[in-house]
Amino acid sequence: MKNLFAKSLKTIMLPVIVYGVFLCICFERFSNWNCVYTIFMQTIIPTITAYAVAYGNICGIFDFTIGARVIISGVTGGLLAANYGIPGMILGAFAASLITAAITGYLNRILRIPSLVLTMGLTMIFEIAGRQFAGRFGFVQIDNAYAVLGSSPCIILLFFASAALFYFICNNTQFSYHMRAVGSNETVAKNNGIKADLVKFKSFIYGSIFIALASVLTLSQSGSVGAQTGLGSVTIVFKPLISILLALVLQSICDLTIGIFISQFSLNIIFIGLIAAGMPDTFQNVVLGAFLLIVMIFFRNTEKIDGWRIKRAVLRGQKQ
Repeated sequence: MKNLFAKSLKTIMLPVIVYGVFLCICFERFSNWNCVYTIFMQTIIPTITAYAVAYGNICGIFDFTIGARVIISGVTGGLLAANYGIPGMILGAFAASLITAAITGYLNRILRIPSLVLTMGLTMIFEIAGRQFAGRFGFVQIDNAYAVLGSSPCIILLFFASAALFYFICNNTQFSYHMRAVGSNETVAKNNGIKADLVKFKSFIYGSIFIALASVLTLSQSGSVGAQTGLGSVTIVFKPLISILLALVLQSICDLTIGIFISQFSLNIIFIGLIAAGMPDTFQNVVLGAFLLIVMIFFRNTEKIDGWRIKRAVLRGQKQ
């Protein structure tokens, strides 16, 4: 019980410390609960997107297509919403997400080229497809009546449902153990009878569930979704990917599901805080990079830091 409390305290300390820093810098903006609520709401969609990215990341796959698949799913859902309402929007987004995931997973399985190269090429293709689907204006809008899923309390309930699903898949299925085995050492996994190619294919399929949900919520929250070209969709992946890297570091003290949310929440505090402080975009990237390095250095060297503290305590005791 004591160990659980200590780990929980360490987990929440990251966003608390970051929030405390910006509370001192921008007291008027951060000294109310509405700011916390706003940050939480802005954390939901990137967190769900990160859940999609996490499957491939654990398997050792670097997937550039996530952003393009979010867009093409949103565009498809938006087009069907015009004729079939919310059911059409949901079914369209899930169908597009599943099809693009299956294409990506199948090509990754049969071509056997580095995932970085494959997904980069597919991203360009999916972006062009999304642009063609969106029509000459390059974006799709939905009626305000269909935007209910992007507002409270629906978006919060869907977030908790997606987190519960991600937790279940990552902790209570055979796929989760095979996924970690493949990501850890693919050769050893194959020697133990695990079908690594099939596991990687499944990682795309499971991830498509969260991509579809993220696209529906993005479409519902903003009322529209715009196509991207020239690898512009890749920027959608950056925040979720950074949150996963931080969450993997935090995994020693909390579950990956919670770690991804905590990491994404902390990143959003930084972005909103820097904007409130009037910092330019270039400086925001510098601070984000420094934050990532500091957190990873601290948590990767926790044992060394504890050993250093014990050593200091011993030396202090000897002097006394």
